Amino acid sequence: MIIDAHFHIFPPLGRASVEEDPLQPLRMKFWQYHMRDSRRFRRKADDEPVPEPFLNWDSDDLNEMPEVNFRMADFGRAEITVDGVDYYTQAYPPSLINCEAPPERMIGEMDLVGVDMGVLQHDHIYGALNEYYGEQMRRFPNRFIGLAQVREWEADSPAEHERLEQAVCEHGLMGLYFSVEPFALSNYADHLDDARFEPLWEKVRELGIPVWWYLHSRQRDRLGGFMEHVAELDRWAAAHPDIPAVLTHGIDTFSMRRGEERYQIPDTLMTLLKRPNMHVEVLFCAFWPEYPFPGAQEKIRELREEIGVHKLMWGTDMPYCSGSWCTYKQAIDYIRVHCAFLSEDEKALILGGNAARMFNLQ
Repeated sequence: MIIDAHFHIFPPLGRASVEEDPLQPLRMKFWQYHMRDSRRFRRKADDEPVPEPFLNWDSDDLNEMPEVNFRMADFGRAEITVDGVDYYTQAYPPSLINCEAPPERMIGEMDLVGVDMGVLQHDHIYGALNEYYGEQMRRFPNRFIGLAQVREWEADSPAEHERLEQAVCEHGLMGLYFSVEPFALSNYADHLDDARFEPLWEKVRELGIPVWWYLHSRQRDRLGGFMEHVAELDRWAAAHPDIPAVLTHGIDTFSMRRGEERYQIPDTLMTLLKRPNMHVEVLFCAFWPEYPFPGAQEKIRELREEIGVHKLMWGTDMPYCSGSWCTYKQAIDYIRVHCAFLSEDEKALILGGNAARMFNLQ
C-alpha cells in the first residue's frame, strides 16, 4: 500500500461566507500571514512586476498585519489592494482553476502514479473541513485519511475537545493536525508544552489517535522560531511517550538556512526525531532543484542511519507539488525507482507502510 502522508483536497479556497464559516475573515489573515515573505507581485492593470514586500511587517503579531484586502482568486492567484491599486501573485499552481482540489481530481492524480491513499493535512487556510473530510472519506472509501482540525489558540477549552471528539467519532477522522501558526494571535505567548493543553492530550489518548505537528511559525526569525518549537515539541514528546506523533513538512530548516550548512540537520532536531513516539514526513523533493534529487536521497540515507527507516513517511503536499517543484511521478520515483541504498522492504515502509501502521491499516 502506497500512502502519501501529505495530501490535500479542498473546496474553492477563500469563498466561504461568514454565515458558512464564522472564522472566514480570520482564515484570510492566516493566508496573508502564510505568505508574508512574498515579493513576486504584478500590478493587475498592466501586469508589470512590482517586487515589493507588501505583506511583511515589523512584528510577529498577526493582529498588526498590513491591511491589504488579501483574497484568493482563480488559477492559483492571490490578490491584494494597496493604496487603491490591485496586485496579484501566483501563489499556487495555475492548475487550481477555481482554487479548488476536488476529491475526484485528486484521486485521479493518485491513480496515475500508483498511490493508494492520501493523508489530508488540515491547515486553517483551507477552511473548517472536519465534516467535509468525513463526507469524502465515506464517498471514497480507502482513499483518504483525514486529520482533524481544532482552534489551537483555544485548544484548552472543552468546546475544542468536543470538536475533536466529534471529528473522530462522528466524521471518522483518524488523527489531529496541530499547527503553531495560529499562536501568532497571541504573539507567540503560547507554547506547545503548556500545561493548559494537557486536557487536549488526554482527549487524544482517549481517542487513540496520533498528532501531526506543523512547526513553521512564519515568525521574522524563521529559524529561531522553528527551533524554539522543536525544543517545546521535544519536551512534549518526552512527557507523552504513548502518543504517536509526526513532524510534518519534512526538515523545515532546509528552506530557512543559507550557505554550506543549509542541509545539516540540527542536533536538537535529530534528538527530537529519535524520541520513540516521533516520526518525520519525507517532503524532500521540495528542497532540491533537479530530479532525481541526489541530495534528498542522501538525507534519507542519513535519517535511516540516525533514527531508523521505521520513522520516515513519504509526503508530497499535492496538489502544490506537481505545479511547483516536480511532477507527482517524480516525487515518488526518486524513492521508488532510485534510492538504490534502500531495500524494497525499506522503500515500502517509507512509501506507506509506516503510515499504514500508525493508522492501524495493516
